[in-house]
Amino acid sequence: MRAKKDNDALSQYFKDQQSFTTSDVLDYFAQTDPDIKRTTANWRIYELVQQGTLKRIGRGMFALGQADCFLPHLTKKQQAISSRIKKQFPLITFCCWHTSALKEFFQHVAADDFLLVEAEREAVDAVFHFVKETQPNSFQQPSRKIMENFVLGSRDAIVVKPLVSEAPLQEADTLTLPTLEKILVDLVSDAETFFFLQGHEMINIFANALGKYTVNTDRLLRYAKRRNKKEVLQRILNQISGKNE
Repeated sequence: MRAKKDNDALSQYFKDQQSFTTSDVLDYFAQTDPDIKRTTANWRIYELVQQGTLKRIGRGMFALGQADCFLPHLTKKQQAISSRIKKQFPLITFCCWHTSALKEFFQHVAADDFLLVEAEREAVDAVFHFVKETQPNSFQQPSRKIMENFVLGSRDAIVVKPLVSEAPLQEADTLTLPTLEKILVDLVSDAETFFFLQGHEMINIFANALGKYTVNTDRLLRYAKRRNKKEVLQRILNQISGKNE
């Protein structure tokens, strides 16, 4: 009962803050217990995260509530193709996801879904030819013109692209999937592929994604830096949060 009262008090203290730092939490502890040791305070923070009172949103950054991680929906086709690639190329890193996973973030319903396969740059040619053997409507790094004429609106289209090294990935049901941080950065970075989701729709996607799921901003900006889009991502985050650039 005491722990619940303490957690409720902390939640009340930070209720008007969208995010706060480790130092902010330590300052709060110091107000309630001036003699608290740093090691004890750090352990309390750990317990608060495990209990779902706090969630980590970056290095030394927190928000109230339990972490809610985004996991792209797995289509049967995605599972089958991923399994075939994994069996054929057991030593490469690749990820596979369907753009229909983004529909929950759309302001307007879109029918431009396709399957995206990303493989290590050294293996992308081999993966593409392997996929195309059984999936003739497959395209390797398609231009915007090809996207418009052959990919969008085609329910069975597959786009094969190189996987950026050190891209943030996650595992689910033995498959490798992109994290939400990777998807958001790629929407900005791969304008040829995702041209139909630019402008105001892009802002809606970011706002809805950040509002519904826990996004690690450190991971987001680190990957954005790797793709030379850190400043663009920071501007989008500032726009959503209402901060001045």
